[in-house]
Amino acid sequence: MIIFDYIFENEWQSFRTKKDRTLELTSAFFEYPDKGRKKIAVKVVDIFGNDTMKVVEVGV
Repeated sequence: MIIFDYIFENEWQSFRTKKDRTLELTSAFFEYPDKGRKKIAVKVVDIFGNDTMKVVEVGV
């Protein structure tokens, strides 16, 4: 049995407008309190509301 114990919590977002076409590409800083393998998620939503999300495991 696989149990996923994570919830997607939005910590950072960047978007463009007609007046400001720049796009911030650096996310907010986050430091884990302990080392080990962690799962992180990246979610992208386009202008039509379509979204996709990828969860990857990383070592910290």
